[in-house]
Amino acid sequence: MTNPTDRRTKIAARIAACLALAQDEAAPLGEREAAAAKAAELIARHGITADQAAAARGDAPEGITCAPVALLNTDGHGEARAGLAADIARAMGCRAILKPTRAPRPYTVIVVGATSDVHHLRQLLPLILAQAQTAAANTDPEKRRARDFLSSFLSGYGDIVAARITARRRPLTDPATNPGAALILADRAKRIDDFIAERFGELNERTHQASQDGKTAGRAAARRADIGDPGVKATSRRALPT
Repeated sequence: MTNPTDRRTKIAARIAACLALAQDEAAPLGEREAAAAKAAELIARHGITADQAAAARGDAPEGITCAPVALLNTDGHGEARAGLAADIARAMGCRAILKPTRAPRPYTVIVVGATSDVHHLRQLLPLILAQAQTAAANTDPEKRRARDFLSSFLSGYGDIVAARITARRRPLTDPATNPGAALILADRAKRIDDFIAERFGELNERTHQASQDGKTAGRAAARRADIGDPGVKATSRRALPT
């Protein structure tokens, strides 16, 4: 009689093999799609996650981690900068937890995600925020006098930068071009949610009312932003200090 544990281990290894084929760029697309479909079928039938399948092959899934990011708040717009950071985090498959504070103390955001994504975020956020601040300072002085202009500008800036990052990552996340990605990313998203629930409990979503002038100006400026694309020279891409 087959040991149930041994059978489950074999199924997990089979899922891992299907996922590996689904992500193999050298394999024909039809084979990759068939492998991804088979992996999804086995995962649903046997309740084995993509991470459990990877473990069965001896491949540990990438860990989930978190890191604090301190944002400028001397002007009282730390929450708006945190909202921009949260938009970028979501576009990169991460989450951002906001830790409000009163000006002039720095506004803290805790980014949660896969270790490599969090590392990338800590390099990218200073670049994006510096560009947003400079772009806002170069807008029409009359519009800048509005009390909510900067926060609205940052909101619009974050919308477009996040959309550009999402588009850039699409070949890595779209099942049409990377058939195994959806299963792995869904599994990773669940581990991120579990990490947040365990460490931080239930979170409240924050909303911001933006003025049209500020948001429109921010969205226009963000289309010219350097988002870390290869070959683009940036003035600074240093990681945030730990």
